[in-house]
Amino acid sequence: MFTNSLFSDYLKENGLRIWKEESTRDIVCLEFNFGSRSYDEEIKHLTKIAKSARIEYKLAKSNGHKTQIRKKENKRKRISRLFQEVQKNKDKYEKHSKEEIRQIFYNDGINIEYITRKRNGEITKREIIHYKMLYRSTGKAKKGSCMFICDRLYKRAIDFLYMGIKLKKKNAPIVEISAYAPLISSSIVGKIKINPKNILILKDVDRTFKTNVVSVETDEDKHCIAKHLNDYMLKNTLFDGQALIESSIFPKWGNGYVLLRHHFCKMAAFNTNIQSFFRDYFGDKYYSATVKDMFGNEHYVKDIELITTNNAMKWLKFGKTYDYWCDKVYENNCMFGVVKTAHESKLGNVQRMSYQMVNSLDCSIMEQVTKESMA
Repeated sequence: MFTNSLFSDYLKENGLRIWKEESTRDIVCLEFNFGSRSYDEEIKHLTKIAKSARIEYKLAKSNGHKTQIRKKENKRKRISRLFQEVQKNKDKYEKHSKEEIRQIFYNDGINIEYITRKRNGEITKREIIHYKMLYRSTGKAKKGSCMFICDRLYKRAIDFLYMGIKLKKKNAPIVEISAYAPLISSSIVGKIKINPKNILILKDVDRTFKTNVVSVETDEDKHCIAKHLNDYMLKNTLFDGQALIESSIFPKWGNGYVLLRHHFCKMAAFNTNIQSFFRDYFGDKYYSATVKDMFGNEHYVKDIELITTNNAMKWLKFGKTYDYWCDKVYENNCMFGVVKTAHESKLGNVQRMSYQMVNSLDCSIMEQVTKESMA
């Protein structure tokens, strides 16, 4: 499923071929869940299932059930055809683990053959399309889903995803760019138009404090151990990934906040009355008042539509300037994607907790927290 996103909009406007407005062969999603068998292993596998199918067929005949007999006979015929195909392609079999297959496809891409047939099964057309690895989906990272795109669109697509960033050949930040480039491909439910020059980017605020912690570490034998440390110094980044968005541009269908995406940018923007605050704060000087962002650029407060911090702007990690990023946003007509907004829990009046929430709670209240689940 190639979901709705700023990236899909870009591809549709730049050469993505769509069939009957519902499918395309230009981009495919692959998951690396299985390895491949050698020729001998494949024969052994087919022999095993053929034996099982033969037993099932005999049981169906002994029971005299005509429908089951026909199904089991058809199954045996399919297995027989598989044996013939294996024999025909004997020299093509290679044994690889799923990790090895992933590495091969990442480096060399993959050829996929599409066959068009008549209703009677006669082949009328064969088409082979070569695909190159494009990006690993952020939402499916643990599952391993990966998007591949046809050669014809690869350069255009990768340039858009990477925001024109060119990686150096040695010690390139592959992990970082693989995590941040796909942000613009995140599935969205709507869009908001925000002029990037009307975004005030401030330096985030770090605060340190001492507290008692349980530190999970490894000993000399590489076994996990829990150490209880008193007065341990912790650092907390106060506004990491947060933003304030002016209520006049907040979507009417939104609820409290919107999770925004753009090129190398992600933030949770909370609905606030920024301009009302500035009017009260600056009074008669409101129309001429300015504030500086973290780069030293002056912004008229009357124009500010969103306030966020440097931690929301991942392009800073790749040495790009504020003006460079703004130009890339202008190329997309200043449309930011809305991944989600606040909505009612699928569980009604309760919510499933994450481990981060549980880890922040004191043991003394856990009985109350787990009351609903225990019931």
